[in-house]
Amino acid sequence: MSRYFTKEFFDEVVNRLNADPEWSKKATAITARVVLTCVDRNASFLLDVANGRVSSSEAAGDVPADFKFEGTYDAWAQLGRGEKDFQSLVMGGKIRFRGSMPRIMALMGVLTRITVVARDIPKDF
Repeated sequence: MSRYFTKEFFDEVVNRLNADPEWSKKATAITARVVLTCVDRNASFLLDVANGRVSSSEAAGDVPADFKFEGTYDAWAQLGRGEKDFQSLVMGGKIRFRGSMPRIMALMGVLTRITVVARDIPKDF
């Protein structure tokens, strides 16, 4: 069991996504760099998607990316526990978004799959 919002957690997310047939179907044509930042823990992770293959790494919050999401640990934990969905956290101002709104809207199905896979990972909060 990994600790939530750590390198080990994101490594497991990547492993599961790359082995997930549903992800493969949805994401084959997707190339995007997404940074997720936990502002109160000073932790940022880059999810790099290249033609559907995902990798992750610890990153500075200001690393170049197509999309950036920043929130407190509490907001990320609500997402990780399934108490709130990504869209309501962004729309409610709990997670801040930077990037192209039309492009991210087109990727909502893919982002939802990442969230579903991440929620299924056994983790400690």
